[in-house]
Formats: sequence, C-alpha cells, structure tokens
Amino acid sequence: MDNGIAKNVLNAALATGADFAELYVQNKTARTVELNYKRVDNVSSRLIYGAGVRLMRGLRQVYGYTSDLSEQSLTDLAKKLAASFDGERVIKVTEFEERTGNGMHAPEQEHGAMTTAQKIEYLKCGETAMYETSPLIVNARCVAIETDEYVQIYTATQNTCRVVDDRRVRTRVMAMAVASENGEFQTGTFSPGLTKGAEFYAQTDFVAGAKEAAEDAVALLSAPDCPSGNMPVIIGNRFGGVLFHEACGHPLEGTAISHNSSPFAGKLGQKVASDVVTAIDDGTVEHGWGSACFDDEGEPCTRNVLIENGVLKSYMVDTFDGRRMNAQPTGACRRESYKYLPTTRMTNTYIAAGESTPEEIIKATEYGLYCVAFNGGSVNPTTDKFNFTSSKTYIVKNGKLDTLVKAACLVGYGYDVLTKIDMVGNDAELAAGMCGAASGSVAAAAGQPTLRVREMTVGGKS
Repeated sequence: MDNGIAKNVLNAALATGADFAELYVQNKTARTVELNYKRVDNVSSRLIYGAGVRLMRGLRQVYGYTSDLSEQSLTDLAKKLAASFDGERVIKVTEFEERTGNGMHAPEQEHGAMTTAQKIEYLKCGETAMYETSPLIVNARCVAIETDEYVQIYTATQNTCRVVDDRRVRTRVMAMAVASENGEFQTGTFSPGLTKGAEFYAQTDFVAGAKEAAEDAVALLSAPDCPSGNMPVIIGNRFGGVLFHEACGHPLEGTAISHNSSPFAGKLGQKVASDVVTAIDDGTVEHGWGSACFDDEGEPCTRNVLIENGVLKSYMVDTFDGRRMNAQPTGACRRESYKYLPTTRMTNTYIAAGESTPEEIIKATEYGLYCVAFNGGSVNPTTDKFNFTSSKTYIVKNGKLDTLVKAACLVGYGYDVLTKIDMVGNDAELAAGMCGAASGSVAAAAGQPTLRVREMTVGGKS
C-alpha cells in the first residue's frame, strides 16, 4: 500500500470525528499438500488479499472491508464508515511513523526451496511408516500446510500516526492414523507447527511422529473403557495445555473481561490459582506457532504474565476493549483475515515450568489418570465450565503407569481447576493448534509442563 493512498483514506475516514482510524492490508498465500487413502488427494494454493477499515469514537466501533484496493474503493469504504459519526474532525494525518519487525521469526528457507514433488515424497515416508505399523491401519492421512503472510497496518490516533509492516511465515505437518477392528475405529495424530519456512521439514522427524500416531490408534482398539468419578488427574505437557487455553485463557481475554462476563473480571491482584501456577501469554517466543513481531492492530507482541504464583496479574487486552477497561493494549489483538473485526486473542499461552519431574508426579499419585493428549473440547467463557476429551489416557496405580484406556472426558470449571493444581513439572513445551473465536480462526500455541490436578470429574464407563 502506498503511504499517500493510506493517508488519503484515513483522512476521509476521520472527517466526521472518529478518534481512531485503522487501515489493515493483508496479502496471504496458503498452500496445502495432502495424501489420503494412498493417493495425493489435494494440492492447492489460495490467496487472501484485501483490506479492512476500522473507526472508533469513544466506545463506538465500526468496521468494513473490501478486496478492491484501489484508492477510490478504499476511500468510498472509509466515507461509508465515517457516516456512522456526525462530529468534527479531531485528527489530521500528515505523515506516518514507520515501524518494521526485528526479523526474529524470519524463515531460514522460503517454502519454494522444496518442490511440491519433494513435499509429497516427504509425506509419503510418514504414510508408509503408518501403514507398516500394523495391518489394522485402514487410512493414513498426511498433510503439509504452509502460509506466507504480509500485513501493513496504518493507525491514526490523537497521539500518533504510524504504519507497521510484518511478515509471518508458518509451516505445519500432520499425520493422522485410523485403525479399525471388528467395526471399531480409533485414531492417533501428530501435528507440530512453527513460525518457520521450509527448514521446518528437515527439523521435524515426521516418520517417527507418524509411526507413534499409528501405534496409538492400534493400541486404543484393545484398550478398556476409562473409569468415571472424581479422582486425581495428571495432564501431560505440550498440547495438554489446551485445557488451560480454553478453560482459563479465553476468560482472561479482554473480550470477556470488558463485558464483565468472565469469572476473572475485577480480580486483579487476587489469588485465583494455587501457588505453583504461573501462566503466560507470550507472542514473542522465537519461531512460536502463535508468534509475530506485531499483532493485527500494529502493537508490538509482548510477554504477558497473566498469573504469577497463583495471583492474577494481568489480562490480554486490545485497543477497543482497553477503552472499556481503562487498560493499555498488550499486543494480543488478532484476526483470521481482513474480513474480520480484530479482537483480543491468545498467541502462545502456557503454564510455566515448575520444579517436579514427570516421574515424581506419577510416583506421588496412588490412583488416578494420566491424560497425555487431547483431541477436542469446549468451554463457556461466561461460566468457565469446560468439557474436554483426552485421546491418550493411562490409569495410574501405586505411583506407576498401569493401563492405557479409551478416551476420558474431563468436566469442570477453569477457575476451580486452577486452585487444585498441586504439582507442576519441569518439562514445559508448546504445541501448535488453531483457535476459533469472534475474529475467526488463528494460529495459537498451547502448552504446559506435566502437572497434577488433585481432583477432577472424569466421565467414562464405570
């Protein structure tokens, strides 16, 4: 986007008294290569290209978007949005302060360093490993997903007019094995991703991950049903963090806090978790799946300590919700594309490492469950009640892993679980995922070390 055009568009938008104007320009390429049922099922590429204009005045906000980036089209859009207000101009844009990323998450290799044929062969190695694991594997689905995104974000306020340029390159691979026997089906998955380029492929042991996914699927076929009741639950590291992401992360977003619809609203400085819990949202993790140099309204991404030693320290805040909360933005405002109004979203959200080893946590548990991975769940941000399914679960007996069991369903309230975490491991890791909310689906990492909740409600079969 030419700065002169952006200046004219924003001045047209600000003519009727808006005290904030934003022009968000996006150019994103998304590519997918997929193998399914022993064939190349999909090789596709799509372009997301357009711009959105947002205006604020006090606690009023309007937004519109277009895929026509001509000056006339953008100016017409700006004038239509400006018609929502009827005041006098308070901001005049003359020039922009320019900000660029520090290159912290830049790829070492462009995606084009590998041909499509090479990526297909890479995936086929994982596919072969899954089928060779057992004759019970009836399908091996392998996927490579690449995105390369450029954004320009122009903002004008009474204090500053700026333009931010950022590039986000992400790569993710997935291996999904389906095993079947006697009419029953079970699945296993492996799905890492990072803000990296083609170097990610060489750095990821796709064959080993695919093989483990197939072994998990086969093992679950003969696993007994999970017991039910109230019991201690050990939650594994990496994607075990999705429980905190959903049950506690969303209620700590400005969207919920600013409307006083979260159980954590108004509790800054209060004890909301046990002493061993420190929780962080960090968009600055180097090459993290949810990382960027700037968020989607041009604020620098930050390391935001949400809970420290059990005390609520901060919320995740965007500019608009910050007005309701009298709080500054924390660099966690995101959107799927230019078609979405941005709002507060998590980036890389995790519980920080503690002092116990995973072995010590298991040894200290007389009886309970060890939930290694999760494959789905939901939460009501207003009540903070959650429902999650663990896809890989073991019974723990006498301080040792005992039997692999079928999927366990964990039910409870996020604020309650936080107070019942009594042991936190030293093996914190992040895992890639996609988070869907009001501003669309965005790349978000969830993580934690292995930890124990002294009592949770488990749904299974008695």
